[in-house]
Amino acid sequence: MNEGCVPTKAMIRSAEVMHLVARRAAEFGVEVEGSVKFNLARAVTRKDAIVQGILDGIYGALERRREAITFARGEARFLNDHEIDTGEGQLSFEKAIIATGARNVLPPINGITEIDYLTNRTALHIEQLPDSMVIIGGGYIGIEFAQMYSRFGTKVTLLGRNRHLAPGEDPELAALLADYLREEGIVVHTDTPVVSVQPDGSQKVVTGLVNGVATDFRADAVLLAAGRVANTERLDLGVAGISTDKRGFIQVDSQLQTNQPHIWAIGDVKGGWMFTHVATYDGPIAALNVVKGTGRTVDYRVVPRAIFSDPTLATVGLTEIEAQAQGYDGAVGSVPADGARAKAIGDNRGRLKAVVDNATGEILGFHILAPHGDDLLHEAVAAMHGHGPIERISKSIHVHPTLSEMVKAAARAAR
Repeated sequence: MNEGCVPTKAMIRSAEVMHLVARRAAEFGVEVEGSVKFNLARAVTRKDAIVQGILDGIYGALERRREAITFARGEARFLNDHEIDTGEGQLSFEKAIIATGARNVLPPINGITEIDYLTNRTALHIEQLPDSMVIIGGGYIGIEFAQMYSRFGTKVTLLGRNRHLAPGEDPELAALLADYLREEGIVVHTDTPVVSVQPDGSQKVVTGLVNGVATDFRADAVLLAAGRVANTERLDLGVAGISTDKRGFIQVDSQLQTNQPHIWAIGDVKGGWMFTHVATYDGPIAALNVVKGTGRTVDYRVVPRAIFSDPTLATVGLTEIEAQAQGYDGAVGSVPADGARAKAIGDNRGRLKAVVDNATGEILGFHILAPHGDDLLHEAVAAMHGHGPIERISKSIHVHPTLSEMVKAAARAAR
């Protein structure tokens, strides 16, 4: 399980409920007497129970297969290309799969080691809400935690070094999402690299360049969300002859094979798309190649991704800009997320965009900023497999009124 993945989503749900009750209950005819308070301890307890249930299921499955699987705990390191040390003994192997994941990188910011900072992992275990927080990083972790903590009641400032939030995603949708965050009271600065941090009593001072001008942001807590690095530095990969890039990510081919033909790597440890669902996609392919020598290859052309903000930003494939850069004559179907069901549930924020190859009708990408966009996206993901045409969506019948009708509307707008 990707660290923080399910725990974060459990806490995000608590934030959604808090936001709905505290700010919007009356809109739906629900009257709340007195003030609405957020109980962090109860939210954490709920989150921990969910996580423990998942872990119990994983370890229970291992226990039920103990005749076929030997499970050992320890910190492994390679002794050579056919042996590892677990800390409690040595194991020899004919073939191996490395799946040690990745972690937050410590950015090169002056003074960063002089302060106590939070990460997406430690921020899920704090016992008291800070009154204020600066989040460094405008990617999916920074966005999710900014909205979550803001809805808990913390005053949040989000600093991203790129031109827009969610770098790599559709700029128009990213800009809309930034506006929605600002409407909720979050201070959002893009194109703002952080140059230094320093302690100041019980607070921290973060200095960023806003329009090139050094600007101080003071807060009780600082959360780092500025990239990831592979968990490989303690594996002693060199003695096994395994190649990595400069950030420690293991280099693999399309069969997930390292430069050592009997060793494979899956998930975050190899870089690229660092999502739990990519790791679970990699796993069976690597296993079949290891055990049966099937020569299966990965296809990352259709990797869905989502930022669990509210509304959700969910995307797959190429953006309009990327399609143009790759030489496609692309058509874009763009519609607002204001379908009948969106109006009924009281949230018609956002936009949906379909990117289509004009010559063939093939779906090149689909981009959704809308309530439950993460679930809506999978219609496009399924349609894109096998290089499917946009008619798979535009000519299909959708239940009315549903949010999925907006997916069809974007598809129709692209033709």
